[in-house]
Amino acid sequence: MSFRFQQFTVEDSDSTMRVGTDSMLLGALTDPGPATRILDIGTGCGVLALMMAQKSKANIDAVEVDPASAKEAQENFQRSPWSARLACFGISLQLFQMTIRQRYDLIICNPPFFQNSLKPSDYKKSLARHGLILSMESLFQTVMTLLRKDGRFSFILPADQWPEARKLAERSFLYPEKLIRIYPYPGGRITRLIPELIPVLPLRIQESELTILNEERKFSPEYLEATKDYHYF
Repeated sequence: MSFRFQQFTVEDSDSTMRVGTDSMLLGALTDPGPATRILDIGTGCGVLALMMAQKSKANIDAVEVDPASAKEAQENFQRSPWSARLACFGISLQLFQMTIRQRYDLIICNPPFFQNSLKPSDYKKSLARHGLILSMESLFQTVMTLLRKDGRFSFILPADQWPEARKLAERSFLYPEKLIRIYPYPGGRITRLIPELIPVLPLRIQESELTILNEERKFSPEYLEATKDYHYF
């Protein structure tokens, strides 16, 4: 049994979860590899945690401060084939950091707080949801404390936010090892980046790219291939 998402539908279930393109790309393009412990920060309805569970054997913790979203994520986890490996913590990341003793092989996050990419009303809502505290800088600092020495942190962000995000990450001793550039269509400007950070300086950065749509503005073959395990088409 697998989960496939039609913006986002769970097989053999009456539950429908909404998943945006950012989460779909991040979950599909992040390889958990041999990870045994994974953390999903700001899990929302649980989509990234479920995607990681589907393609790994890891135990996965998910943190979500919004009570309604945490409840939804927990319900989705319980309905999944991987419920024994999934746990949702309905608390802030700051409280989670203070109480957890676990360190993670992989941390994944679709951050909601990139100010320049949000309308003022959306930014206020996002800040309220995440406790008015979690900035990009504090996210990197927290990730560094929760990551194993050989761990990885994968996230997605607007392309124009990357230079500043990279500076802040490196202040927390997190460095890019992989970088995926996301294009909306051929000839378009890069709209998103998926960096994978590690707590040591890499010998080189592995760079790649993906284009979501083709010339006819339909899903490109590379996008379909990347997301085939999760989408109904």
